Amino acid sequence: MANFPNIRRPSSIEETSTDPAIKTEFESGIVQSRARYTRIRRTFELSWNALTNSDYQALRAFYNSQHGGAIIFTWINPQDSNSYSVRFSGDLKAKNFERDYWSLTLTLEEA
Repeated sequence: MANFPNIRRPSSIEETSTDPAIKTEFESGIVQSRARYTRIRRTFELSWNALTNSDYQALRAFYNSQHGGAIIFTWINPQDSNSYSVRFSGDLKAKNFERDYWSLTLTLEEA
């Protein structure tokens, strides 16, 4: 399994836990629920305000080598130093705001 590239830490990380519940509401007002999955998956939205051009190129090459979200890889969360098996979720969006700096956001989802 590949490792996420060693680039500058994200400016921000937003973590979301997916609610695994299925809920059915009845006419009487009672709600019945159960878990759809046996575990709660998390997603991590990573954002960089000023990523250098070389770090951006390394990240883009890694995204391409993983075929977007097709292949699972290892990512170490810099907030808690835990290792996660993740894949990319969605597009890699980047904006070149100065000659050698990029702002970008990407989402990782637990496998």
